[in-house]
Amino acid sequence: MTKFWIDLHQAICTTLKKEILTIQTCEVYPTIRKELLAPAVLVELSSLEKGSDPGTGELALRVRFEARIVVDSTIENAPIIVRTLAAEVARVVNKNTWEKNVSPAEFLSAEPDGFRPELDAYLVWMVDWSHQLHLGKSIWTENKIKPHTIIIEENVRE
Repeated sequence: MTKFWIDLHQAICTTLKKEILTIQTCEVYPTIRKELLAPAVLVELSSLEKGSDPGTGELALRVRFEARIVVDSTIENAPIIVRTLAAEVARVVNKNTWEKNVSPAEFLSAEPDGFRPELDAYLVWMVDWSHQLHLGKSIWTENKIKPHTIIIEENVRE
């Protein structure tokens, strides 16, 4: 199961870097160090909430991700650049499944983020989105009852 989460996080970073060539660094749960090659995107899974029950016996989750876009505040047009990158990240995130077994992403918001003191020297915007996913084994596995469709026609009497 750990592999699923690692692969999902990595797929997000890989896709963001591929789609937005301006991004110099994309990391998941980064250790903040003295140097950060920017523009950067820092990705984290921020919460797990109850999702829509699929009726399969699996755990339904709504997972929420955050991507912090980090730009050096001293560069020319930094306020415009950080907002442009936030909009681009939102565009790439929207309806994306990262080619993993998750629902298409639901873009939630993009806004300035001032809650990371270690990033105070930078301009930071946060984009957040959610996915639905299911964990565990479905009761509809092989050798068990499989869902199927039946058609019932009304009997018409004259």
